[in-house]
Amino acid sequence: MQLIDPTATNPTQDNQLAPRLGALANMRIGLLCNGKANARPLLLKTAELFRVHDKCTVLNDMVFKTNASAPAEDGVIASLAARSDILITANGD
Repeated sequence: MQLIDPTATNPTQDNQLAPRLGALANMRIGLLCNGKANARPLLLKTAELFRVHDKCTVLNDMVFKTNASAPAEDGVIASLAARSDILITANGD
């Protein structure tokens, strides 16, 4: 998994979309919640659809950011990426 910093250092930064996965079957899904109201239920329902339809495994330990407005704390994304094939995050209000 390659992580791309969305903050452009210059206006000509040329990032590409990640390649599409061929199939989702048996993938491990990590969940990152920003802590806003309804983000957790949205993540759980979305992950359940992948679990049922694609036989994915959902990691049991949803990770919560401490500040919805700020980037995830150091190491959080890398830790999730090491344990998952797919990362789902959600905003909610």
